[in-house]
Amino acid sequence: MKIRVFSQGSLVCVVIWVLVLAAQGYFRSLRSTAENLGKVVENEEFADWSASKGEPGGEERRPRDRRIREVVSLLAGQEFNPETKMRLSELKDQFYSRLSPGERKLFVNLLLEQIDPYIVLFDALPVERRRKLIKRAVRAAREELPPELLGSYEILSAEEEQERIGETGWRRAMKGKSPDQIMEYLQLIEIAGELIQRMRIPKWEGQIRDE
Repeated sequence: MKIRVFSQGSLVCVVIWVLVLAAQGYFRSLRSTAENLGKVVENEEFADWSASKGEPGGEERRPRDRRIREVVSLLAGQEFNPETKMRLSELKDQFYSRLSPGERKLFVNLLLEQIDPYIVLFDALPVERRRKLIKRAVRAAREELPPELLGSYEILSAEEEQERIGETGWRRAMKGKSPDQIMEYLQLIEIAGELIQRMRIPKWEGQIRDE
């Protein structure tokens, strides 16, 4: 009887340790997202097509398409924290800068699919809430973006465009915009989405603490 109890107890301990090790491995993989993405983005085999008027074709196109989707997948699974968020943002811009015009459109569309819940939540807010939220997102972006990148984000100083976003919502504001222009929106969409999450959506009515 004692042997059976001891065996069962040992089995439970083994199972617990396996679960602990699995959890540790999972969170280590989250923390290494930036490192993994860096390896993919900085791979020298991925040629720079930004200066080309044409598009990759034939045997070159397929692996590049896979690489684009891989990068989007890694970005979608990123861990949002101060230690990795800025690095991931820089890697995203670095990767985008090496894409052809057609690839840039694909990359942006795939990223928009990943953050569509943020877009839906923002656009569902009343106009006045959206206006206040976009102002907070702009302030946060100015604080988070490194000085060398701030100058490339024209939207951060475009007050009329910020007002239009608050008035119409993300989806209508982005209509007809080029991939390059939408890339500027992505940072604000993500920040605004995080701000909304802190408001405990969907119970935002009467609970939003505007600044």
